[in-house]
Amino acid sequence: MYYTRTTTKTRREFIKKSAMAAGVLTLLNACGQRIKSWKFPFAPDAINQFQKSFYGHIILPGDAAYETARRARLLNPEMDKHPAVIAQCKNEEDVLLCIDFARQHNLEVAVRSGNHSLLGWGTCENGLVIDLSKIKNVSVDPVKQTAQVTAGSTAEEILAATSPFGLAPVLGECGSVGAGLVLGGGLGYLSGKYGATCDTLLSANVLTADGRTLQANPSNNQDLFWAIRGGGGNFGVATTFEYQLYPENEVLAGRFAYPIEKTRDLLRFFREFMLSAPDELQGDCYYAKQGKGSFAVEFVYSGDLDKGERLINEFRKFLKPDQDWMKRRAYSGIYRMGEDWASDDGATPCPFQSIKGAYIKQLSDEVIDLILTQFEQAPPSCQMFFNLSHYMHGKVCRIASDSTAFELRQAGAADLAYLIKWADPKNSSSCMSWLYNLSELLQPYSGGRIYSNYMSTESGNSAKAVYGTNYTRLLQLKLKYDPQNFFHLNQNIRSKWK
Repeated sequence: MYYTRTTTKTRREFIKKSAMAAGVLTLLNACGQRIKSWKFPFAPDAINQFQKSFYGHIILPGDAAYETARRARLLNPEMDKHPAVIAQCKNEEDVLLCIDFARQHNLEVAVRSGNHSLLGWGTCENGLVIDLSKIKNVSVDPVKQTAQVTAGSTAEEILAATSPFGLAPVLGECGSVGAGLVLGGGLGYLSGKYGATCDTLLSANVLTADGRTLQANPSNNQDLFWAIRGGGGNFGVATTFEYQLYPENEVLAGRFAYPIEKTRDLLRFFREFMLSAPDELQGDCYYAKQGKGSFAVEFVYSGDLDKGERLINEFRKFLKPDQDWMKRRAYSGIYRMGEDWASDDGATPCPFQSIKGAYIKQLSDEVIDLILTQFEQAPPSCQMFFNLSHYMHGKVCRIASDSTAFELRQAGAADLAYLIKWADPKNSSSCMSWLYNLSELLQPYSGGRIYSNYMSTESGNSAKAVYGTNYTRLLQLKLKYDPQNFFHLNQNIRSKWK
């Protein structure tokens, strides 16, 4: 039986010049006349016809909702794009209509659901955004312990639907990340115990560039099923996923806070502590350089809780935390546990921000020293943070690297996300330069690799750095399912394309 839960750079000069060249464009819709100053890459009649067949909501430049809808999650000069159309889809028919419209008018396409891309792939310049974020539905089968979810559903929404049955999916560590993180592999609190998100995917619906709707699973389109489990959005728009669920009720989880000057010693101890960690334990580290600064360690233990208490006490013994929020809690509230330690630190509000990601083969002393030295030398106008997450161990590392397209399964590796914020746009150049410099300095410690979902730099070799030994097979499948590279705002597998 199924139970369903439904949840419902600045470019002003460019726009000015485009408006002068194009004149005033009048578009009609059901709400009446709307005036636009925009050089559209299609005739007014085309968008009118498009809207007549579209079930969802079309947002165009000049609409009241446009400025909010067009933005990527991060606000920085690199992501300040102005799409010609933002199509908030209601169903798969809308997605197919978008694909057809984009092909007819030679529009660049960006596909968005959770909008967490570090490179702003959820938006584009003068193209079409296929926005899946409004397609929200979660259907749970508690007997088979599975869930069918649509692409707009977030991790927190999925968990809210599965937890009444004592079940949980393997999804990311941020509740607002969309269900489609599986396309990049997917790592979270339960990956040591059950594997990556892609290891728990049972099937998916994929809409291709030529307008086909394909079901990918172990019996149908097996090569596509292999490819979408880590191969990114290269092959089409994934609209529906079926995930395996696992019994999870109560966990031991929380955070320890320490003085920032203890960061170096604690990172080294964290490394040694995690080397022998059981599959049931996942740990993250957080560093914030604003005001007095802070360092924190977060753990989630999903096994026998008495054993977990003894294990976590070993970390407490190394250095007593200033604040201790570790406790037994329902797994259903895992995405809200940050409310325990949320506080107003008096930091200046910063509307501008940018983030980079790095894959670290090993949390060596050299990496620790490099990060902390660079953070000490950062521009004073920036607020800075880093998060060491997805420490690789357990089942995710015991699964063969060619069993899915997600190949990056080396034990002892981790992912690093480093974020900067600033209040004054005049500081954009210095803050962004510092961020790029740190990214370059960390490259030698990556082994030439990139974790797909943390990809934050693009170059001719980026795809090979993401996919490793699976790249050649993925390239052949790219040529099969998307030979024109229609879907390229992603961890793109390039061949003859630019």
